[in-house]
Amino acid sequence: MTLVSKCLRNTLLLALAMMLVATSAHAEPPLGHWGLQKHRTSRVKRARNTYGSHYFLSSTAIPLKKHDGFYKNTLVSLNSVVYGLTNNLSVGASLDLVTLIRSREGGPIYSGRLQFSGPVGEIIHIGASVQYLNVRVPVGAEVPEGTEVPPGFAVAMGMVTIGSMNNQITLAGGWTHDGENAGDGPVLNIGGALRLFANVMLVTEHWIFTDPSEPFLTHSLGCRILGDDLAIDIGLAYDDEVTTKVTPVGMPFLSATLNF
Repeated sequence: MTLVSKCLRNTLLLALAMMLVATSAHAEPPLGHWGLQKHRTSRVKRARNTYGSHYFLSSTAIPLKKHDGFYKNTLVSLNSVVYGLTNNLSVGASLDLVTLIRSREGGPIYSGRLQFSGPVGEIIHIGASVQYLNVRVPVGAEVPEGTEVPPGFAVAMGMVTIGSMNNQITLAGGWTHDGENAGDGPVLNIGGALRLFANVMLVTEHWIFTDPSEPFLTHSLGCRILGDDLAIDIGLAYDDEVTTKVTPVGMPFLSATLNF
């Protein structure tokens, strides 16, 4: 069994488990229907969860409302903004400041994104997105001397999100194109979130580039601390390159999301 096959199997098992939890959690009575649960959370203010439209880097199919948006800063360097043009259409962009300041072949790391999404049922949302990323994947991949490669690539993806703002699973898939050639295999993305406590969510995100000649897998797991207008993400991101060059367990990250 290949590395990609093993990862797909394990990730799909995780997705199935989170899907079952998301759908069952949506069917549970609201907080306070059981006296014990109400007693335990009565002293904790439950923040409004307006962060169900995204995970750490990827988006869900739950759309932003018209004229709603958020700014996200990750490790000071990566800055992202997403804005809802309508109740179904949103745009987003990001820029990495370190690569903007430092000399980097191909220019700074940045991205632009357009997404259309909306509900098709009580707990099901679907969507489609087009995104350009000015970065090679993997980021640190060596290029043979004398070889010219495009600085980035575009990716078009379809997605479905099952669940609510608090408990959800998102499955997405699409294809890449670097301006010269299409990818040799699809790109898959699986993300999920569970609201474990009043203001704490478990968030996970997985990217699978299935190019047969150079498969690339990256994963992240962490928690999101919720506030009405501010959320803090703390977690670990890991792939083969990170675990080799940074730490065996992955790269710690911290990000803050501010609604506007």
